[in-house]
Amino acid sequence: MKKIQTTIVCSLALLLAAGCSGAPGKEAQPVKQADSAAGMIEISYLANSIWEKPIKKVIEEFEKENPNIKVNLQLSPSTKLTETIEIKLASKAQDLDVISVDVPLTMGYSLKGYLEPLDALIGADAKQKWISSATDAGSYQGQLMAAPMNTSSVVLFYNKDLFQKAGVAFPSDQLQYRMTWENVLEVAKKLSKDTNGDNQNDIFGFSFDQVGKAYQLISLGQSKNAKVLSDNGLTAKDYTNSPEMVSAFQFYSDLFNKEKVSPKIKREEALDYFISGKVAMFLASTQNMPRIKDAGMDFGIAPHPYFAGGKVATPTGSWHVGISKYSTKKEAAAKFVKYLTLGKGSQIWLNENGALPASLELLDQIDKDPKYKDFPNNIMKLAAGEARETAAVRPKTPGYLEWENNVNKAFEDIKNGTDPKKALDDAATLIDSQLKKYQSVVK
Repeated sequence: MKKIQTTIVCSLALLLAAGCSGAPGKEAQPVKQADSAAGMIEISYLANSIWEKPIKKVIEEFEKENPNIKVNLQLSPSTKLTETIEIKLASKAQDLDVISVDVPLTMGYSLKGYLEPLDALIGADAKQKWISSATDAGSYQGQLMAAPMNTSSVVLFYNKDLFQKAGVAFPSDQLQYRMTWENVLEVAKKLSKDTNGDNQNDIFGFSFDQVGKAYQLISLGQSKNAKVLSDNGLTAKDYTNSPEMVSAFQFYSDLFNKEKVSPKIKREEALDYFISGKVAMFLASTQNMPRIKDAGMDFGIAPHPYFAGGKVATPTGSWHVGISKYSTKKEAAAKFVKYLTLGKGSQIWLNENGALPASLELLDQIDKDPKYKDFPNNIMKLAAGEARETAAVRPKTPGYLEWENNVNKAFEDIKNGTDPKKALDDAATLIDSQLKKYQSVVK
């Protein structure tokens, strides 16, 4: 979901040569604890600048409970965060202890030797305390490498006024009555309107939030039981361009080009189209809720759709947190990681940030808390159910950024009229050529 400069993507092979030594945990450095003369330990934590307010609250409470540990918070904008991590850890800098990990990058970071395995530091049983999709995405070769701060899920928002004007019944908010993609298209046709007589729709029945982006769109293929990459993460041919993927993205293409029920817009425009009444159904992550509520529109929510005859597959994954292999303060760093992801800090993070938790304890809390029973807070209960039962992770590969960049381009081209098979075939060919450099380091 997060992007870095193209130069960083192109330099991954060089970084791998410098940093990867095989399976995580091998040749690991002894855990050392650097203490100050006064008994105070200071750890540094590199985090996304958009989290400044909620993460400072977590740190404040952590330091109260651990008066001998000070957390030096370093903030970076999301566009620079991964680049900063690459530069720091490729140089084996010891002044960075805790790092933010965009979860699809876990395998690459592990191969490059950036991350300290967490099982021995926070307890091997910790992996049983989060939803399986989060622990799977944050693990490599059976070891937890990055602990989930939270997860994510996607729901269908809809504009009640547009439904009522078209005489269309509202979709159900119950998981057992979720719409199929075929239902969505049928309803979207009824909701799409040409209001000014120019023979072009200016009200559209449906839109994705992350138009052209892998995070949200690969669930189309996954609903048709597609595997988007090989198990070792090194082959795209016959996976990224499989018949199941081509079929799914023919449907995606038709939304824009044949049926014309979805607007050809940029991702940055998608939310504004919905809250301004130009889109009737909007498939988006739960984190869009605050802006939708603030817009004052009359809206409802429904579960993520799936293809008839296929399976329910919903987007997932978010930011995790890891410990630098080069940290000299791993024990103190581990205390903070555990506090943030499983301890009191995870509750503070939920309260202050509002992101969907990966912790099973917090998901149970959402299920039982009466405040999440009624609309609009029931969005969290709906998302919690999806996170437990239907979450489908993005592919695990050391070349995630190469894969994502190429499929994102293919999805954009398909939206704009390119034949889906050609776009996916071309993407698979490019991906395979770019993943060859990892063959020698993936067992």
